[in-house]
Amino acid sequence: MAIGGASATGKVTAFDGDPPKRVVVQVWDSMDKIKAWRANPEYVELRKAGEKYAKFRSFAVDGVPE
Repeated sequence: MAIGGASATGKVTAFDGDPPKRVVVQVWDSMDKIKAWRANPEYVELRKAGEKYAKFRSFAVDGVPE
């Protein structure tokens, strides 16, 4: 996992547009696993609460096997 922004030690550099205040990068074993995590009822409820206070942008990018 990598975290950058004002609350972490990393710096976020934007090439186009304004950089977000914080960035989190997570590595998952498969797309199925992250989809299952995001569909978990506990996560869904926590996300609803979080959306009252923050704007979330989530993306998945297929990686290249090591």
